Amino acid sequence: MKPDIFAAAAIAVFAAPVAAQERCIEPIRPESAYLLDAGFSGAEIRVEFRRFFSEVEVYLNCLNETSARIRQDARAAAYDYQHVLETTEPGKADPADDGFQPPSVALRDTGELFLDYRPNAEGSKAAPR
Repeated sequence: MKPDIFAAAAIAVFAAPVAAQERCIEPIRPESAYLLDAGFSGAEIRVEFRRFFSEVEVYLNCLNETSARIRQDARAAAYDYQHVLETTEPGKADPADDGFQPPSVALRDTGELFLDYRPNAEGSKAAPR
């Protein structure tokens, strides 16, 4: 019984990082010159670009979700760390303190994705929210 539990735990530990890395798959941009040379029709090329734009939205949404989850994890870790600092010899300097201060960077939550693939079309610019 114990070998089965150990094997399941080992698989879960090693599979989790791989699954997290493969969740957000960066799309590959179609090359119009290559598609034209390969004999694709205009309709087929439009399908390829529309598929790419759809994959871009999925990818960016995935990155946003991952970023939000990481921010929550970091916030929880900061509270845990603060609790440790307050409960283990409060007020006493840490002898292992090397003076490291993490950078203070303001994080912004992103809004909706406005994707316009027509660079010079009039009225195609959406105002960012």
